[in-house]
Amino acid sequence: MQVFLKVADTEQFTRAAQQLNLSPSRVTRYVDDLESRLGVKLLQRSARRSVLTDVGAQYARGCRTLLSSLAKVEASATRASTAIAGELRVAMVSGLAQQGFAALFAEYRASYPDVSLFVTSTETQIDLVSSRFDVGILSDEMIKSTTHVSRTLIRSRLVPVAAPSYLASVVTPLRPDHLGAHRVVGLAAWGRNKRWSFTGDEEYCVRVNEAFVASSRMMQKQLAIIGAGIALLPECLIEGELRRGDLVHLLKAYRVSSDDMNILLVYPSRDFLPGQVRAFVELASEYAARCRGDTVAVSEPDALTP
Repeated sequence: MQVFLKVADTEQFTRAAQQLNLSPSRVTRYVDDLESRLGVKLLQRSARRSVLTDVGAQYARGCRTLLSSLAKVEASATRASTAIAGELRVAMVSGLAQQGFAALFAEYRASYPDVSLFVTSTETQIDLVSSRFDVGILSDEMIKSTTHVSRTLIRSRLVPVAAPSYLASVVTPLRPDHLGAHRVVGLAAWGRNKRWSFTGDEEYCVRVNEAFVASSRMMQKQLAIIGAGIALLPECLIEGELRRGDLVHLLKAYRVSSDDMNILLVYPSRDFLPGQVRAFVELASEYAARCRGDTVAVSEPDALTP
């Protein structure tokens, strides 16, 4: 279409070819193919000039209208990729809002007031694409997407904790092998008869008595707070409760040797991110780095996870 219009404007195949940086034979072939496909003569050709037929003039007007509309659509799409506006849908693991991440959303909203921010708390596995979320702040076991880009925001160790009300009625465990005599609040994802492993003055692998099994970490935390038993919880989810004394960190001389919990910043693709998504990814990474402490690590470079 663009080649045809250039010939119509210049009235010469040779001049059109020069301006388009194409060979005259290729320009001729493009116009011939267009006329063959339409089944009409668009140009009357002579040795010196090529002028539009009546049908050609009508077709040229339609082409200009169509290309003008396409240019507007492309310009709008380009602005959308750079403008920081519109909607941003974020899925976040429950409990992080209370641990300071609410401030991240407030900072983002203050910096980009043209973005409508929708935050959904969840503890279930989630596929960002099928669930139509732009970004996730999720624990590693919650990510269901087959492909995604992820960046580690938090690495949080697991720590054994209990409420003062529970500890008031029992003998506080001083070594990991004392845990066998205590009620434990387990997590359904671990399965029954879970063994807890510790390192310290020696290696311990203790079979615990799961008096309660919670379906989520937030339920596990609440059961621990009301004194149901000892729970193994990510430190990043209980920082406030430890500070206030609602929960007590047990066995501080020992470290749980099972896997830490990672909180990841997740988004479907690193290519062609909308402006509001790109801005959130950058701010969330900076925020985690500013707030990092014993449980927070510097965000890693983007990684595509198959």
